[in-house]
This record gives sequence, C-alpha cells and structure tokens, in this order.
Amino acid sequence: MRRLTLLTNPDVCNLHCPLCFLKQRGMAVGLGEMPIEVARRAIEKYSDVRELIPSTMGEPLLYSYFNELLDICREFGIPMNLTTNGTFPGTWGSLEGMESLLAACSDIKVSTLSYEMGGFSEREWKDGVERLLKSRRCLEQSGKRAASVSLQVTLHRENASRAPELLRWAEQVGISRIKWNPVVFLDCAPQELRERFALPEGVVERLRQDLHSDRVRCKGSLYFKGRDGSCAVAGIDCDGCSSECPFADEVWVWPDGHEDHCPNPRLRWG
Repeated sequence: MRRLTLLTNPDVCNLHCPLCFLKQRGMAVGLGEMPIEVARRAIEKYSDVRELIPSTMGEPLLYSYFNELLDICREFGIPMNLTTNGTFPGTWGSLEGMESLLAACSDIKVSTLSYEMGGFSEREWKDGVERLLKSRRCLEQSGKRAASVSLQVTLHRENASRAPELLRWAEQVGISRIKWNPVVFLDCAPQELRERFALPEGVVERLRQDLHSDRVRCKGSLYFKGRDGSCAVAGIDCDGCSSECPFADEVWVWPDGHEDHCPNPRLRWG
C-alpha cells in the first residue's frame, strides 16, 4: 500500500475556503477530531505504508495531537506527507518548528488557496514558503535530511491566468514540485460557486500544454486523462475499485475509525 490518510481534523480550519468539499455540501462532517488512539491503531494496522497523510480537509497543523502524531510516525519509521495552507500557526512558524516538520516529512505541500480565498495575503504566504525553503537549505547544509517543499494549486477561473507567473516564482525560489489540480465540484455545489470558479471550456487543455518546467516537476490531476479525453480529477472517473484508479492502493481513515478505500469526493458526499 502506498499511503495512509488520516482525516485527523476535517472540521478544524483557520481559513474558510468555499471550494472545500465540506463547504460545497453546506455542512461539516461533524465527526470532530480524531482521537490519538484511533490514529495509533490505524498506523499499527497499516505499518507497511510508504507515507502517512494527516487530514486533507481542515488544517493539519491545528490538530490537537499533531506532536503526538509525529512521535508515532517516528516510532514506526513512517514519513509524513503534509499539506498545509501555509499559515504555520503557533510554534510551527518558527525556525525550530519548520525544521521539525522538514525532518519528519517526506514532502511538505503548501496550498495557494489560503491567499486566493482571502484572510491571508499573498505576501504573507510567500514569506512563509520562502522561510520554509531557507530552513530546508540550513538543514541540508548541516548534512541533515529534509523534506522536499512543493505547492498544491487548485486551478480555477480566478487564478488560471496567473498560473504561469506562479510557476516562474516557484522556479526562482527552489520549489521541488507543483501539483496542479483543476477545481472539482460536487453535484450539490451551489450554482453561484460554479459560475465564479469553473474553468471556461478549453482552459484545462491549454493549461495542460503550458504548465511545464525543466526546474520544477509539474504533477497533479491536470495531467490525468479521463475515458472521454477530459480531465479525471482525484479518481472521479473511476469507481475506486478499478486497477486503473491511481488511488486503488490507498486507505482513508475517519475520526470515528471507519475506512474509505477511494477518495472520490462524489462517492463520499454526492
């Protein structure tokens, strides 16, 4: 199995993005935070995973037991693959905190949605990413292992034209990888949300052709092709059981301990 995802705190966030699947459905999951005992049992059960992903909704660095989760990962020798909104709350914004994350993770992906949706400026976001990269260089210079630093970009109507500019900045500052993911809407998403953020016809294919770099690896669902030639996002184009599904060997564990074996958001939330 490749990855174990723990939905540690799906309802806990410090910024509120309208594109979040929980926002699109108009209600929270309501399962609260994952007890650390549930996290430990899941890690013990799937101790052969390549890496662990904490949360994917909410901000994982706000998980009350995040330090304990790091300790369990160290105990089992499992690196963490962390996606954060880039606010680096509390001690995580300090040099010591960032070095601790870099030492424990295989990759740290910073989402651009935090500044795109308001409440956090682009300059603050870039400053945080650049400090994280500086911390990474310091660790490497001292001979210590450090996680790669990546970006996670949800491509939508309001940011698509600026994507090449973001790629150029990423090349300059030393980002390792960018995951470009076209926006996904649940069937229950409000029409006004679609009108504001849906990508115009033909834009996905244009971005797929344009967003390439010799210095930054460009990955993500932008480059998945569906059966009809369109973009298949996060397994949308499969039922979770097909050998073609890129997530067929991943497990998602919820705060109450129940498991999903496909991250397809439409299967989970309609």
